[in-house]
Amino acid sequence: NRHVYGRAEMHRFAASPRPESLDDPLDVLVREGGKALARREGVSFRTLRRRFKNRGTTISQARLTRQASMAVNLLQLKDVTLKDVALRLGYSGAPAFTKFVRREFGVTPGILRRQLQEH
Repeated sequence: NRHVYGRAEMHRFAASPRPESLDDPLDVLVREGGKALARREGVSFRTLRRRFKNRGTTISQARLTRQASMAVNLLQLKDVTLKDVALRLGYSGAPAFTKFVRREFGVTPGILRRQLQEH
């Protein structure tokens, strides 16, 4: 399930920076997963899944889209290491994050960071 966002999407993500929020349900989804979000919202996981489906998406797709957006925003920050970005997005470390970025953007995190900083 490869997405490979193009330059237009990367810059759209970058143009609308959203700081991480403890209250934003999609940020909770990225950090803690669907079951944690369901608990936080006071609904069953099945109900949460149905709500996403009614909006034309899945929990997994919403999580990937938010992770991609957060990755773009965090990679623009020069003082944030790749390991820190990985941990903020719920990955165990830089290698897992690198795999995600390669799958979603078709380049390594370092190349993506350079591309974002060129603009």
